Amino acid sequence: MSAQAQIADRRFQHYLGPRLGVAYSFLALLLHSVRWVVGLGRSARYKIVPFIVIAIAYLPSLVLVVIATVAPPGTPLPGYADYYGFVIPSIYIFVALTAPELICPDRRHGTLRMYWTSNLGPFTYLAAKLAAIWVVLSIVTVGPVLIQLFGYSLFGQGPHGLTEGLWTFVHIVGGGLTLAVFFGSIALAVSSLTDRNAFASAGIILGFILSGAALGILQGPLKAPAWVALVNVNQLPQELVNRIHGAHGFTTLDLPTWELSAAAAGWVVAAIAVLAYRYWSEGRR
Repeated sequence: MSAQAQIADRRFQHYLGPRLGVAYSFLALLLHSVRWVVGLGRSARYKIVPFIVIAIAYLPSLVLVVIATVAPPGTPLPGYADYYGFVIPSIYIFVALTAPELICPDRRHGTLRMYWTSNLGPFTYLAAKLAAIWVVLSIVTVGPVLIQLFGYSLFGQGPHGLTEGLWTFVHIVGGGLTLAVFFGSIALAVSSLTDRNAFASAGIILGFILSGAALGILQGPLKAPAWVALVNVNQLPQELVNRIHGAHGFTTLDLPTWELSAAAAGWVVAAIAVLAYRYWSEGRR
């Protein structure tokens, strides 16, 4: 005699577990997003590329520490702001890989509705994803320079005294977070325009490289006015880092710091506005 299916219980049961609120859901999504893009909890193939890019970003800092061990005290070494000139390509690659991975799969697989039915609305979801990209990018914009500071200080090439050391630490964190927020916000906005990781990554790389190259030609051979740098997504954030550290590198411009800061803030606000519109319209469907 064949077995027959039986309905054991037809009652609707309310959730009786603890309700931890929006803040807990925000933090859970933030931590999940960070783990997801760096490959934690995923198969090995998802860990390889982030590991390689992070290693490339950290390699120059380790080289500089080795140089500091053999250089006599007082030997001129690359400054903390100069470090980004070595690793800016790896930062571009890292942001182009991580930003699409944060939001494109949710759009592609139609899982956004699952978030909307929870206590996570479109803007809370978006805030968690923005925080995640900023945290992840800080791995390559803050971490290597802190290693450089520690190595310089350990071998007598760093700041003199506790006060100078603390200010240098604040400048490094501030400069690194400036790059993370600037690049991360723009990259996430570009990624929101498609549900394909490859298209988003290509748009991010081409947007940063081609726009910077075109505006560099305008500023160089064509002698464009100095304010053109305010729309140069390559030059603007690096110049802000120079100003934070009080350095004068190859990107030094004859523009007041408040204009550079306002332009960078404008880029970030515009990127967040694009994201807000995209997810607001998504939530209304």
